[in-house]
Amino acid sequence: MKFSDIVSMSFLAIRRQKTRTALSLIGVVIGSLMLLFALASRSGVQDAVMRVFSMSKQLRQIHVSQNWKVDENEIPEEELKLDDELDEDMQARLRQMLIRHWQFKHGGESVKLTRERIEEIEAFEHVQYIHPQESIYVTLSQGENELQGMGDSVTADNEVLRERILAGKAFESDSEPAILLNEFVAWKWGYTTPAQMEKLIGTKVKIEHRFAEESVAYSLSRRSGGDAEFSREELAALNSALDRIPTLIDELPLPEPERAVLKKAFQTTSAESDSASEPFERIVSQEFTVVGIYRCPTEKELNDHAGFGNFGGLAEYLLPIKTATEFALRTPNIKKTGFYQATVLVDHESNLKAVSEQIRKMGLREYSLISMVEFIQEQIRQVTLIVSLVAIFALVISAVGIANTMVMSVVERTCEIGIMKALGAREGQIQMLFLIEGALIGLIGGLCALLIGLVIRIPIESLTVSILEKQLNKTFEQQHVIEFPLWLLVLVLAFSMFVTTLATILPARRAARIDPITALRHD
Repeated sequence: MKFSDIVSMSFLAIRRQKTRTALSLIGVVIGSLMLLFALASRSGVQDAVMRVFSMSKQLRQIHVSQNWKVDENEIPEEELKLDDELDEDMQARLRQMLIRHWQFKHGGESVKLTRERIEEIEAFEHVQYIHPQESIYVTLSQGENELQGMGDSVTADNEVLRERILAGKAFESDSEPAILLNEFVAWKWGYTTPAQMEKLIGTKVKIEHRFAEESVAYSLSRRSGGDAEFSREELAALNSALDRIPTLIDELPLPEPERAVLKKAFQTTSAESDSASEPFERIVSQEFTVVGIYRCPTEKELNDHAGFGNFGGLAEYLLPIKTATEFALRTPNIKKTGFYQATVLVDHESNLKAVSEQIRKMGLREYSLISMVEFIQEQIRQVTLIVSLVAIFALVISAVGIANTMVMSVVERTCEIGIMKALGAREGQIQMLFLIEGALIGLIGGLCALLIGLVIRIPIESLTVSILEKQLNKTFEQQHVIEFPLWLLVLVLAFSMFVTTLATILPARRAARIDPITALRHD
C-alpha cells in the first residue's frame, strides 16, 4: 500500500466512527486549549506587570533607611539563656526576640543616613540620584505674608511636576536656589488669578526652621495640665528664657542631684558636637527665588498615586533635590542624626539587586518593589505550572480514551485487517494505519483548540486585565497579556498530536500482529 492510501483509509475510519471520534476530540480540545492559554498568559502577564511598574519608575526605586545593629558578643550570656528542653527552631526564634528586647533597652550602633553615606550611594554605578526624605516644619514668609507648613523636594526632570505648573516654570537644575509654591500658599497670600500668580514669579520667599521651639513650649504647657497657644513673639521669648537657664543653674537654691540633672538636660548640642567649628543653629533660614506656582493634585491623581516627592504634591512648597538636601543638613536634628529615609533611583531594573547589595553592605536597611514583582511573577509561574499540569492530565485522560477507542476499533476491524494482510499489507503498514488515525485525531483536536483560542482570546484577555488592574491598582493600557506566538501554536499542536499518537501505539501493535487466517474467520 502507498502512504497516501494509508492516510485515506485513516480518514475513512475516523469518518465511520463519528461518535467515538467526537468524544475523543472533546478531551483533546479541552486539554490543548488549557495548555495554550496557560503558556500564552504566562509570559504575557509577566511582561505586562514589568512594563506597568517600569513606566512609573517605582520598579527602579530602592527605599533606604537607618538601621540599628547590635553585637551579640556584647550581650551578657545570661541575657540570652534559654531552656535546654526547647527545640532548636524555637530557641533560634526566641533568641532573636531576646536580642531585640536587649537592643530596645540598652541601644546599639546606629547606621545613619549622613551626608557622607548619601554621597557614597550617589557615587554608586547605575545610581541616577538619591532623594532624602525631609520632614521639616518651617515658616514661609514674604513681607507681611506668612504661612507655616511642610516642604518637599523634586528632581528638575520630574515630568509630573511640569504638567501641574500654573504659572512660571519648573526647576532647571537640581541645585539652583529656587522655590516652587503650592497654589494654596498663593491663595492664602491673596494671589488667586493666573495674572496675580505671575506677580509672585521672581520674588523672594524666606524659609525659616526654628528648632524645637513649639515642641518645648507645648510640652511645658501640657506638663502643667494646660493647653496654651503661643504666638511667635511668645515662643521667641520663652526660648530666650530657656537659653539663659544653663547660666543660672549654679545660682538656683536646689539640691546638688537636681542641679546636676538640670545641667544634663540643658547641655547644648555644641557641647556634644564632634567639631567646635560647627556651631549649633537653632534658627535655620534661607531666601529663595520663586520660579513657579504648581497646582494641588486632583482626587483621581491621589488615588492613582500620580504624585511627586514624598507628599504626592500636597506640600506647601518644593525645592530642587540638592538644594533641599543642603538646607535640611543645616537643621540640628538631621545634622546630628542624618536622614531617616531616602529613595534611590537606579537606571534599570536589572541593576536593582547589585545596588541593593551595596547598600546592604553599608549596614543600611533597603527595600524595593522588585521583591514584590518577583513574588507576583513567581505566583504567575506557579499558577501556570498548575494549569499546564491540569491541561496535560486532561490530554492524558483523553489519550486513555483514544487508546480504548482504538482497541475497540481493532476488535471491530479484525476481519478488515485480515483482508488487508491477505492482499499483501505488511505489519508496519497496518501499524502505520492506526498511528496515523491517532495523529489525525490530535491534529484535528489541536486545530480546533487553536481556532477556539483565537476566538475567545479577547474576552479572556479583558477579564485577565481587569483582575490584574484590581489587584495591582494599575492601568494596563494597550497591554496584551495573552500572546499567541507562532512557536506556541506549533508547540501545542505538536504536543496534542504526540499524546494522541502515543496512545495508539499499543492498539496499533496489537492490530499488526493479528494472524490473517484467524482474522478472516472472525465474525
